[in-house]
Amino acid sequence: MRGVASAIQGPPTLRRAGVACLLGVAAAAYVALFYQRQSALAVSDFDAIWTAADALRRGHDPYGAVPSPPWPWKLQYPLPAVLVALPFSYLPLRLARGAFMGVSTALLAFGLTRRAWWPLILLAGGQMFVALQSVQWTPLFAAGVLLGPLRVLWAVKPTTGFPLFAAYPDRRAVIGGAVLLAAAFLVRPGWLGPWLAAAHEAPHRAAIFRVGGFLLLLGLLRWRLPEGRQLAALAAVPLGPYLYEALPLMLVARNRRELLVLAACGTLGLVASAALPPAVGPDHGPARWAVLLLAGYLPALVLTLRRPKAPLSRPAPLEPLPAGARDPGLASRAAPA
Repeated sequence: MRGVASAIQGPPTLRRAGVACLLGVAAAAYVALFYQRQSALAVSDFDAIWTAADALRRGHDPYGAVPSPPWPWKLQYPLPAVLVALPFSYLPLRLARGAFMGVSTALLAFGLTRRAWWPLILLAGGQMFVALQSVQWTPLFAAGVLLGPLRVLWAVKPTTGFPLFAAYPDRRAVIGGAVLLAAAFLVRPGWLGPWLAAAHEAPHRAAIFRVGGFLLLLGLLRWRLPEGRQLAALAAVPLGPYLYEALPLMLVARNRRELLVLAACGTLGLVASAALPPAVGPDHGPARWAVLLLAGYLPALVLTLRRPKAPLSRPAPLEPLPAGARDPGLASRAAPA
């Protein structure tokens, strides 16, 4: 019984925090080194947010601070994202990129180890490395699945936050999002119009309008499970066709083997992405969507469809289904006549 209790309690909190900090430092160093080796013209997805946050801090228009061109697109994030990024605007951009991903990785690592160490496998998948290289929000959003208070941040990128909220509805996400929204209007009342105009020009398309994207709607066959609802919602929201969008889906794994499969698929996707020519056109090209679908979305869908139609319980992410839930007929066979 003592061994079972310790397994349920998970690793000591202090040790988890130490490992999370070390992994956060490693992630920050990786991002800094990655961009040090890029050309001076290389930009990350975080650059526009940092530029807008720096402008807002100085009293300027954050949506007018992101020139397009040379930046490919205007600022496509709502003002709450700029408010969250304000602390990083005090750092030079080359340091801010690494700091943002270091904090995000540390929080994700801390959440992953609440029950055991093996969920850290998630950080080794290609999905995570693409997120680091792009300086994306998805690790922080995935951390919100594991650390409830962070779900308030899902409002800063609604297209990614909505599928997560559909999977893991939480009043903290609603209340926190409303507070962030109110703060944005308090700081700059006229931000909504420029943001909507920029979002209207975005080239992203919903998966259902892409080749094979309708398959994600099969997640509705498992709508009682968070992963089923998440997959179905992903079919309906416009997102970029890049592998980092599949990072939160790695939380559909229920054991070490499933997580290893998802990480391996993501790593193959990372290798395939590296072999592709630079993205061309506003839609980034069909090849990158194919990588996301085959290496990120479909493996998670297959695992989800293997779940029972009517699970007896709703375990937390990365936790195994009870024996009765894995086999719906088990309970009836075991019940006395």
